[in-house]
Amino acid sequence: MPTTETGPASQASRAQSFAEYIRPAVVAAGYDIDSPRGGGKKALAEATGMSASSVGRMLAGQTLPEPVHLERLAEVLGVSLMELLVRSGVVSEKAGQRARKPASTPDTSLTPTPPLTPEAAARALGIRSPDRVQMFTAMAKTLADQEEADKEVRQGRGA
Repeated sequence: MPTTETGPASQASRAQSFAEYIRPAVVAAGYDIDSPRGGGKKALAEATGMSASSVGRMLAGQTLPEPVHLERLAEVLGVSLMELLVRSGVVSEKAGQRARKPASTPDTSLTPTPPLTPEAAARALGIRSPDRVQMFTAMAKTLADQEEADKEVRQGRGA
């Protein structure tokens, strides 16, 4: 009868495998995690809401991130949330495969598209440096605020 490994040894093995997967994604997203003064681990911690020590242990393959941080981690790195869920052991590989396959071809014309975040837009444009992503996000917010103010003026509510 097959058994599922859940002990400390399998947890450590999953943490190491997760680190092997996540480190290249972190570097590709523009975080300098190999230089002692690069600040990439701290920047990644701030971007994901994780502690800097948790980021360091995750990247060293010592621990897995808490499930609550996986969604933001996927968003910040531009990787699949389902892949992170599977690789961290939150979701089984079998469940991950089922989730990746559409049950049928959905009618996307009726499905609302979620709004594009400035962070996702920056990644789509190839902007990876955390500082540049932050500048891009700030500029996008400023422009959106100006559009809203213009809209209110046109509707006679603004000054």
